[in-house]
Amino acid sequence: MQRKSLWGSYKAISPRTRIMIGVGGMIFATTGMLLSEHLEKQYPATEDEKLQAEALSPVTVVDHVDKK
Repeated sequence: MQRKSLWGSYKAISPRTRIMIGVGGMIFATTGMLLSEHLEKQYPATEDEKLQAEALSPVTVVDHVDKK
């Protein structure tokens, strides 16, 4: 017996089940985003946590200046 790939196994299930898996994933993701937003409002970050997060993402913003 030949083993199916993940994509082959996914394609083998019924279309209705695939739709339900997709909708379930979207509901899970939306719930997670809303819950995290609620928790961030309920428990705001301390100043130390903000500085630590800022240090982890070394992004430098450079303003655009037109050359004349």
